[in-house]
Amino acid sequence: EGRPAPRLSYAFPEFRAFVVSLLREMAGYPVDGVCLLYNRRPPFLEFEPPVVEGFRSRFGKDPRELDDHDPRWLAWRATFLTDFMREVRTAMQDVARQQNRTRPLEISAVVMSTEAENRYYGLDLEAWVRDGLVDTLIPYTSVPRLNSALDSWVSPDDAGWFRRITEGTTCRLALNIMPRQLPAEMYF
Repeated sequence: EGRPAPRLSYAFPEFRAFVVSLLREMAGYPVDGVCLLYNRRPPFLEFEPPVVEGFRSRFGKDPRELDDHDPRWLAWRATFLTDFMREVRTAMQDVARQQNRTRPLEISAVVMSTEAENRYYGLDLEAWVRDGLVDTLIPYTSVPRLNSALDSWVSPDDAGWFRRITEGTTCRLALNIMPRQLPAEMYF
């Protein structure tokens, strides 16, 4: 809509490089890996010029004239964050090599709670898992609301999509159980 957004955008290579430089610095300390919090302050990119122009060049359409959930648009936007995850993986491999580590620096990602929500915000988790860009996926669940159909992890089937995309891969699935203040007996 032409209004400034209150966040920086992963659409720009310079911003991605800045974030990767911060992650490299953190990985220089005695840590086992890094964790990216994609559940905080989405969206991570919208209609910035590199995204719009790239889409227009590839598909011959202006994405601002499409439905927000157009599968071509969602897939295109996801390429930017997938590129970022590749850059993070390469950086973590470089740092581990420079430090002569015997184990790689792991990459964890806290992500949205559903397939549709992840896709909408440009998180192509299937590609991340398939391409070995993430070691642990942590789907973020919101605090359950009384009598809400939106409660997450009410049933183990609610995590089915995450189980399917990680099964038989090296990527671990760690379900985030919320709210954290519940007594143990409430989790069953």
